[in-house]
Amino acid sequence: MSNAVYPVEPMKIRWSKWLFLSVVAVLLETNSFVVGVFGSQAQRVWQAYLVNFVFWFGLAAGSILFVAILNLTHARWGRPLKRLAEALGAFVPVSFFLFWPVYAGRGSLFSWIHEPVHGKEQWFNVFFFFAREGIAIFLLGIVSVALIFFSVRADSVRCAGDHSKEAGAYWKWQQVLSPLMGILYALVLTLVAFDLVMSLDPHWYSTLFGGYFFVGSFYTALAALALLSGLLWKTAPLDIMGHGRHLHDIGKLLFGFCMMTGYLFYSQFLVIWYGNLPEETRYVIERTQHHPWAPLSWIILATCFGLPFFALLFRRFKMSSRWLIGLSVIILIGMWLERFMLVAPSIWKGGKLPLGLIELSITSGFVGAAGLTAIVFLMKVPFLPVSDPLFQEEMAKRVDDVKREEGAT
Repeated sequence: MSNAVYPVEPMKIRWSKWLFLSVVAVLLETNSFVVGVFGSQAQRVWQAYLVNFVFWFGLAAGSILFVAILNLTHARWGRPLKRLAEALGAFVPVSFFLFWPVYAGRGSLFSWIHEPVHGKEQWFNVFFFFAREGIAIFLLGIVSVALIFFSVRADSVRCAGDHSKEAGAYWKWQQVLSPLMGILYALVLTLVAFDLVMSLDPHWYSTLFGGYFFVGSFYTALAALALLSGLLWKTAPLDIMGHGRHLHDIGKLLFGFCMMTGYLFYSQFLVIWYGNLPEETRYVIERTQHHPWAPLSWIILATCFGLPFFALLFRRFKMSSRWLIGLSVIILIGMWLERFMLVAPSIWKGGKLPLGLIELSITSGFVGAAGLTAIVFLMKVPFLPVSDPLFQEEMAKRVDDVKREEGAT
C-alpha cells in the first residue's frame, strides 16, 4: 500500500500554543504545590495530589489497555485511533515519577502510619507499602513503553523503506505483550485501589473494589479517547476516516462501559446494603448521607452514569462530534469527582467541601503534564499506525466503500 493512501506524517496541528499552555500549567501547579505543602493546608494539597494521581494514572493505563484489547481481539475498527490511545498512555511511565512525592506526604494521607491497625501491621508497613506500589507501577510502565515502542518502531521502519519482515516481527511482539498488559493492568490497578484508596480508611474493605476501580479507569480512558476523537476527527490525517464512523464505534464502547461501571457500583452497594455490617456501611453512609458529601454523591451518579446512559442510547448522539465531546467532558468531570469522593472523605474532616483553588491548581498541573506528554509524543511519531496489518485491512475496506458510494452516485 502506498503512503498516498495511508499518510505517515505526524498530525498537522500547530502545537506551539498547546505546548506553551501545558508548560505554564505544570509550572504554576509545581509552584502552588511546593508553597502549599509548607503552608497551613498541607493535608488538603496532598489530598488533591493523590486524587489526581489515581485519576490520571488510571486514565493513562486504561488507554494502553485499549491498545492491548485492539491487538488481542484483532479489532479493525479502532486502528486509526490506536496512536491517540498510545499518546494518552505515554503518561504511564511519567506516573512512576509522580508517584514518589506521595511518600513525602504519607503522614498527611495514611492514618495507619500514626495509628497501626491490629492484625494488618505487616501489610501496612511503610517500606513494604511503597516498595510494592513502586515495583507494580514500574512494571506496568515498562510493558506500556515496550508496547508503544514496537508499535511506533514498526511505523518508522515502514516509512524508511520496504522492511516488511522487520515490521512483521514488531507486530508479533505487540501480540505477545498485549495479553501481558491486560493481566498487569488488572493486577496493578487493583493494588493501587487497595493501597492508595482503600487503605485511607483501613477498617473498611471490599473485595469487589479493585475490579470496580480498574473498570472505572478504563471507562475514563474511553471518555478521554472519545473527547480527542471528537476534537480531531476532521484534522489531517485522521480525516481519512470520514463520515464520523469511528465516533459511533467509540460511542458504543463508551456506552457499554458506562453500563459495566454502573453495574459494578450497584453490585458493590447492594452487598454492603444487604450485609448491613458496621465496618462496611459506615464508609457508604458517610459519603451518601453526611454533610458535605451527600449532594456531591448525587452529582457523581448523574454525570458518571445517569446522563451518559440515556444520551448514548441514541445513535445521533454517538454520531455527532459535538454531543460526544460534551458527554465525554461530563463523564471525565464526573469520574474525577468520583475519585475525589473515594479519597477525600477518608482524609478531610472539615465542615466545608474541599473543592476550590487548591484542587483546581493541582488538577490543572496534571492536565498540563498529561497534555505535554501526549503532544510531544504526537509531534514525533506518524499519527496513523501504517505498519499495522489490521489497519491496512480496515483502510482498504474503507477505500472500497468510498469507491462504491461514488459509483452509486
